[in-house]
Amino acid sequence: MGKRAARLVQAAAVVVAVAATFASAPKADAGAVSSRPLVSISDPTVTGPTRGLIEAIAPRWRAAGVDVASVTADWGQIAPDPTAKNPPAGFDGSAPSSPGYNWDNLDRVIRVLRDNRIEPMLTITGPGPLWTSADPQHGDPTTRPDAKLFAAFAKAVALRYGATVDRYIIWYEPNDRANLTPQYSCTKAVCEARSPQIYRTIFNEAVPAIRSADSTAAVYAGGLAATGDAPKSENSAMPPVPWIRSFACLDGHNLPERTSLSCKSFTPSSIDGFAHHPAQRGAAPERHLPSINDVGISDTSRLIKVLDAAQASGGVINHANEKARIDLYYTEFGYQTNPPDVLNGVSFFAQDRWLQQAAAIAYRQPRVRLLGQYLWRDQPIADNGDSFGGYSGTQSGLYMFDGTAKPAATSFTDPFWVSASAGKAHLWGQVRPGAQTTVTVDRQIGSAGFRAVQTVSTDTQGNFTLDLPMTIRSSYRYFWSSTPNGRRHYSSTMSVTPR
Repeated sequence: MGKRAARLVQAAAVVVAVAATFASAPKADAGAVSSRPLVSISDPTVTGPTRGLIEAIAPRWRAAGVDVASVTADWGQIAPDPTAKNPPAGFDGSAPSSPGYNWDNLDRVIRVLRDNRIEPMLTITGPGPLWTSADPQHGDPTTRPDAKLFAAFAKAVALRYGATVDRYIIWYEPNDRANLTPQYSCTKAVCEARSPQIYRTIFNEAVPAIRSADSTAAVYAGGLAATGDAPKSENSAMPPVPWIRSFACLDGHNLPERTSLSCKSFTPSSIDGFAHHPAQRGAAPERHLPSINDVGISDTSRLIKVLDAAQASGGVINHANEKARIDLYYTEFGYQTNPPDVLNGVSFFAQDRWLQQAAAIAYRQPRVRLLGQYLWRDQPIADNGDSFGGYSGTQSGLYMFDGTAKPAATSFTDPFWVSASAGKAHLWGQVRPGAQTTVTVDRQIGSAGFRAVQTVSTDTQGNFTLDLPMTIRSSYRYFWSSTPNGRRHYSSTMSVTPR
């Protein structure tokens, strides 16, 4: 048998293994399905050190239907002596009470979130202090962080917050050189993946440390950026699909690879889910990102394919249930707007429509368990005069920096999307905050006014779906009434043409 034929046989065997692995997995019950996807928010400025921000905004998040808020446990800001090359004498990184740790801001943020019935989801991440690098003389704390030192920090986090935090993510965008280096090891024109192996070592040390302190913790891997670059240097950003392959020791055909230097002593990672940031870079949500190695909101199948192959090969293990497929957590998603970003932003109208469409796409992907809006409020702009790189911060908020609401702020509480196929209109909507309620769907045809066509009950997360026959271009909206005043709330109006 030729090499190519043998590889095809191996690939077919992996497909069979994937099917066999999950054939006996229990189906999700109705309650589990109705609880997805959770509505999340990520805004590091609001959850940052400025006192008064989270206190003022958390009640608005709760009123807008936010279930979960992403919060960062930043190793470099919490641990002592961030610029020192040597660790402080007598410091015990695994003890949250060890002198030198500064938990003040994280304590405050988590307390405010819990007071407002919002679940904090902690990303425990580096870079840490310079003394945590394997090469502190290099002067870059992102360089090969010491996995045991990070595990001690992760244990301290879990010991301090285990009673109030149920979800943890290990590291923030480890496929970006700003957070972890080197990304590659390059010799002449050949670059081999490096950051996934570094991350695997970090993850595999940190997870048992967290679980020893918080036995009910759910720990997610990944937190990856949606896109990467061609490997031209050791710090080229690594695209998510090859990153996951290397993390799980798969080759380019999603087959087990255990012979390279980084995979000879391979130990699989036990995970409770996979976190990802499925940004679209200004493209509509239904558009696939052009590179098959990148993963945007409509490229979930790419992510699922490589994760399932990794799981079937033993490259990753689903900690809660080895026979169940791994769920996805889309923890950051948003669209930069113009105004204020005249170079990279989309219009307010596009942001408003596309965020609603993305929420519908996430809902129709059963394994997507959470969708996080990034940001609530724009970060300030500073024009550096560098064309497309000239704007600092991110302007993907539902509100401008001065607090002015964008249209997306209104639709965030009752997102709605309509598509068409086979002579039917397919409607999805959600009433936030999620709770079982009743909505009335209105339809408009031509110049006639809106008329009620059907009343629908939502699930416990506020979602509803409805298929209606359609023979002519029509417009739809829905409304629901809040209690106790009975005020009507209307969704956006969506128009669609039969297909």
